[in-house]
Amino acid sequence: MIALLLHLLQFLPVSLHPRSLWDNAATLKQRERTIRLAAILKHQDTFSSNLDEFELTVLSTPAHEIVARIGVQRPNWNAKNVLKAFIKAAIRAHVETNCLTEVMFEEALERADQLDQEFAATGRLRGRLHGIPVSLKDQVNVKGFDSTIGLTEFVNQPAEENAPVVDRLIEEGAIPFTKTNVPQAYVTSLPWLFSLECSNPIFGATHNPYKRGFSCGGSSGGEAALLASDGSCMGIGSDIAGSLRIPAHYSGCYSLKPVREIQESANLTFVTHLLNNLGRFVQDGLRDCDDGYTEILGVIGPMARCWEDLVLLSQVMLHKPDPTTSRKFGLIPLEDFRYEIFDPLVAGDTRPSLKFGFFTSDDLIEASSPCQRAVRETVEALKLDGYDCMEIDVSRLDVLEGLIIYVGLSSADGYQTGLSHVGSDPIWLRWIVCGVTRHLLRDEIMAKLIEASRAKNTTELQKWRVRKDAYCLKVRSYLWEELGLDALICPTQAVTAIPIGSSWNKSFIAESTLIWNLVDSTVGHIPITRVNVQKDLVSSGAGLKKSLRQPGEVSQVKALLPSVEQSEGLPVGIQMVCGLWEEEKTLALMGIVVKSWNSRPIQTAPLSRPGDFILKKHRLNLGATNSNQ
Repeated sequence: MIALLLHLLQFLPVSLHPRSLWDNAATLKQRERTIRLAAILKHQDTFSSNLDEFELTVLSTPAHEIVARIGVQRPNWNAKNVLKAFIKAAIRAHVETNCLTEVMFEEALERADQLDQEFAATGRLRGRLHGIPVSLKDQVNVKGFDSTIGLTEFVNQPAEENAPVVDRLIEEGAIPFTKTNVPQAYVTSLPWLFSLECSNPIFGATHNPYKRGFSCGGSSGGEAALLASDGSCMGIGSDIAGSLRIPAHYSGCYSLKPVREIQESANLTFVTHLLNNLGRFVQDGLRDCDDGYTEILGVIGPMARCWEDLVLLSQVMLHKPDPTTSRKFGLIPLEDFRYEIFDPLVAGDTRPSLKFGFFTSDDLIEASSPCQRAVRETVEALKLDGYDCMEIDVSRLDVLEGLIIYVGLSSADGYQTGLSHVGSDPIWLRWIVCGVTRHLLRDEIMAKLIEASRAKNTTELQKWRVRKDAYCLKVRSYLWEELGLDALICPTQAVTAIPIGSSWNKSFIAESTLIWNLVDSTVGHIPITRVNVQKDLVSSGAGLKKSLRQPGEVSQVKALLPSVEQSEGLPVGIQMVCGLWEEEKTLALMGIVVKSWNSRPIQTAPLSRPGDFILKKHRLNLGATNSNQ
């Protein structure tokens, strides 16, 4: 009964201010979005009609092939026509999922016209992303547009300049054309407010493209929903606890979490030290709600519909073409994409020496049957191709210790900085839920996490930092030195997408992703399979089981999770975990998995490709239309 009351309690929006203070701001932003969408839809012949064959072909083509077809002047293949196809798909995706925030279609069409005129005059492509529509997580600043991150405090505060990553994309010929939804304040650095969903008081909830009513993940959830719906060619998200990987897992797309740790060097000057702290992907120009927080650093990263596009976007973001650009963006020499690492791995020249580790469940939460199967089948595919794969002793990772340290460091100020931005906006009573959890339900794990989340003084914070350093050293030493692994394959999360509104007591299941932020590993996500009733009901492990550490009632959430039958068809992914500064290696090993999987026997479906989602939708719509005639 208590658990049920807590479940209902978390849905109460709480604000100490009149509803009108935040409701008016939300209404304003939604009206602005509607007006911008309506302006595009006035072009009835262009954007309100059904997708034609050419547009379906565009939506089914990877980015590098789109650029190539524009470059050889294939009929109809130009920046504007490509953009029109993706705008139509984005509108349809938004109607289904509510994934868009800032609509920049008119500005994007002007940009496409400029690119086409430039190409007609010079015969030269602007860059490697010439004519490619790119979507951006709401957090990324675009000049003239808000970055509200779901907070009314930031309404009507348009950015004065682009984030460096946006300028980088534009210089390479890309066309930023929309921004996408995030959870309230994308509060992934606040574990008790951390959402596995994508909902905020301004724009509402974003749905999973494969199953309405289910979460698309957070915090780059709108981005994942749009990409998985074939509504964007590629996108930019960010990650501080799993925000690139969880949405990719829930919605079914690719992502890469780069590294943010400072590269140690005795010769670093103070200025270089600061530049290095930006990571290999430029981090400036992002709206934050945790100003000054540096204990665990978030990182910007690419998202895509296929592995090839993820590699291309990573190359663009990591590559500095000349010293002038390097100085402009504040980059360091390590920014170059290291083809000498990437190419031999992709070519298979190093196959005999590669060693993959794996586990199907960690020592805190037993993964559901679909999530375990995704790992097992990936390992089987690699073994068939002759790769060395070994199951690791997962207890050596001590996931609970990692989770406690993450919470301890992220709560240095008791979350006051993050919560200060909420202002008059409604928030959900998770703080009360946590208090009742400790005192009434006697959940030992949750009690430890709550204890770790209190504010710290300087001495206490230093002790937490020492604890983090010891944990990172232990995990890195075990995986990369003692075992000599090149990569670790593991579930992205213990479960697949959860129903919207059900994450109130499940934030801790992000432990499977956030420990790699704590250790600062390079991590890629690959969408491997879908929930399959025939395969996944065989195991009694369907759904989240109780913790192996015997927690209390709140942690035993199996009864509150959807059944395998309810989850039928939802995407399931895996994490590819590598070491520090190994972005090229991670991408290459992801490519090996993709190649191994797609070469498997016919009984295993190949990994999804651009256009799979929109083509299936189109066929279903045609079938429905024909049946009604």
